[in-house]
This record gives sequence, C-alpha cells and structure tokens, in this order.
Amino acid sequence: MPAGSILLTVVIIGVSGYMLIEKWTALDAIYMVVTTLLTIGFQEVHPLSNAGRVLTIFISVGGVGTALYAAGQVMEIIVEGEILGYRKRKKMDKRILNMRDHYIICGFGRVGHQVSADFSAANIPFVVIDSKRETIQELEPRGIPHLVADATSDEILVEAGIRRAKGLVACSDSDVANVYVTLSARDLNPGLYIVARAAQRETEKKLKTAGANRVISPYFISGRRMAALASKPVTSDFLDLVTHGGDLEFRLHEIAVPAGSAIVRKNLAEASIRDKSGAVVLAIQKTGGSFELQPHASSVINEGDTLVVIGTQEQIDALETMVK
Repeated sequence: MPAGSILLTVVIIGVSGYMLIEKWTALDAIYMVVTTLLTIGFQEVHPLSNAGRVLTIFISVGGVGTALYAAGQVMEIIVEGEILGYRKRKKMDKRILNMRDHYIICGFGRVGHQVSADFSAANIPFVVIDSKRETIQELEPRGIPHLVADATSDEILVEAGIRRAKGLVACSDSDVANVYVTLSARDLNPGLYIVARAAQRETEKKLKTAGANRVISPYFISGRRMAALASKPVTSDFLDLVTHGGDLEFRLHEIAVPAGSAIVRKNLAEASIRDKSGAVVLAIQKTGGSFELQPHASSVINEGDTLVVIGTQEQIDALETMVK
C-alpha cells in the first residue's frame, strides 16, 4: 500500500478513535492527530484515558514513521525529477553546441510548426527558440533541439549556435520581435541567411533594412496561391508535388558549386550531370544573382553558381557527390 494511503488510514483511525474513546469533538480529535503526526509536542487537548494513550502511541509509531517515509518519497521524486531535467538539459546543450551549418527557428507558432515539419522531412538540422513552456512538452519527446527563452536576446541566439548556423527563420507572431531578432542575428553573424515573417506589408522594408535576405508575408503569399490555384490548378498541384511532395519520388533541390569542384568551368555536356547522376538541371543561378533559365548543353558552370535540379533523392545525392 502506498505511504499516502497508509497515512490517510492512520489519520482516519486516530480521529475516529479519539471521538469514540475520549468523546472529543471532531475539531479536538483532528487537532490531536495533526500535532502528534507533526511531532509538534503540544500538550494533550484533554487528559487521556489509558485507551487514549494506547491510541496516541499507535499514531506516534505508525503515523509519524509513515509520514516521514511519505515525505522522503516526495523529496526523492523532486530530486530525481530535478536531476533528470538537469541531465536532459545538459545533453540538449551539448547537442546544440556540436551543431554546425544548422538553422534556427525563432518562434514556434503556426508558421514555426510548418517550418519545423518541412525541415524535419528534409533532414535539415535546426534549433527552435520559443518562450512558451508548452514547447518543451511538444519538442522534447521528438528529440528536437530547443531553447525555451526570448529569441531577441543575443545571449540566447549565441547559445543556439548562431555563429555556426547556416540560416535563421524569424517567424514569431510579432513583427516587432522579428525585427529585433533579425537585427541581433545579422550583427552576430554577418554571413547568416535570414528569412523573416511580416504580418504587415509596411514591416517588410524594416526587416530588409534590419538585414533579412528574404521577407515573407503569409497573407500576401496566401492570396497569390489562391489566385494560382483558381486559375492554374494543374500547374499549382504539380509545383506542390515537387516542392512539398512528401513521398513523391522526384523533388526540386538546389546545389551550390564550391571552389575546386570537378565540374567548375565545364559546360553541362562536358559535366555529364544527367548521364552520371540522373538529375536534370532546370536552371543555374550565377554568382551575381541572375538566373540562366532553361540551360543548354553549352551552358558553363562556374565557381559559386547554384544549380536548381530535379530528381530522386538518390540522384540528388549522386550529384552532390559529383559537385564536391
């Protein structure tokens, strides 16, 4: 029987015993049981009979021992919980400390949830920063690195590994918070790629001034998507499949061409990308930011270019191996 149940039984027997044996009121009986269990040492409420003294001995021996045992169990649970929580936090901190080229999601609302789901599906490493305590219950069982804190704090961004991160998504529900996060992130890591959310159109300019590379307005994007779905449903469905297809075999991907790559200064025909990997190059973004759409066999690949390709995951993996 659990200690709590035993203690409750002792209390009931003690109160009932004093009322039946000594003819005390319920208040006097409860008072006597409580003072005995807590070993306060006050004088008896009324003089005790021999039977009352035996009852008091029973409460002292059985009840006090049980109370101490119950208190010990409670303390053990608290201590173990604290130690377990501390160990989990230390393990999480160590995991974040070892992360490189990851992304930081600031804000775990509706937009943050979707970004997290897409990153998880694409096996992209990321850390979530959110101030809501519920975030722990949601992300901890899934093993997702997270910090329950204010994302506008430089200290928290550094703890999330911003100086080693590849990108940051500022998707808080507050435009003000997103501006502050963008400012701090850009100052801490000038080379960071930042995508920010703007609920208001006038906030877009402020976010770009603060250092955001891209600014997304969910309402504006939703309007454009609804118009495209209404006017070009088949095309929109196809784009959805290749960009967010889940189990779809083919998908869009982008691959940056690093210095020293084997395909640098070769044209597409010489690189034999399709023959060797199976992936198809749809476009080439040049180092200046311009796009070469519908590249042909004579299109030259230069250092710093980004290839926009379509293919299976295996084909994309093979192409990334070629490009290295």
